[in-house]
Amino acid sequence: MINQWTQSPTKLKKLLYLSMFIALAIVLNFIEPPIFAFIPGPKLGLANLSTVLVLVIFSPYDAVVVTFFRTIIGALIKGTLHPIPFFTSFLGATIASIVMAVTYKIAKNIFSLAGISTIGGITNNIIQFFVVLYITKNNAFWYYLPILIVLGGVSGWVIGVIAQLIYNRTRWKNKE
Repeated sequence: MINQWTQSPTKLKKLLYLSMFIALAIVLNFIEPPIFAFIPGPKLGLANLSTVLVLVIFSPYDAVVVTFFRTIIGALIKGTLHPIPFFTSFLGATIASIVMAVTYKIAKNIFSLAGISTIGGITNNIIQFFVVLYITKNNAFWYYLPILIVLGGVSGWVIGVIAQLIYNRTRWKNKE
């Protein structure tokens, strides 16, 4: 497997960039504070910035791979392998990145990067909600779903706008 990546300089360069995006996402996840102190859980999702950038710079597949590895490595480093934090983070982020990848692949001419990221933010929060509901078996959480959908949409939109601004100012945009 390593040989296939190191046989050509372009494959090695891509592997290094993807590794950089994984590392960036892990650091962003560590330094990110909660958005609202009075609402448990919601964060802006700065780590998703790397996923959105990889989506547009490399490919939808690469975005899913980056998300997959950043959630697992981040959980190992943080020590959050307890089922609730791990599965909410892993499943929410991974499924959201798959949804964003599919949306980007079939509708990138319809949705802006902010729109695709908004879809990802909403998906992430819905998946996390159902993971917590499944694990805790506590139906009292249903009141929280509309709040999570709104916050996921807003944070996804903000991340998408930031990603678009970064992308517009990088050399990758000129390679299209």
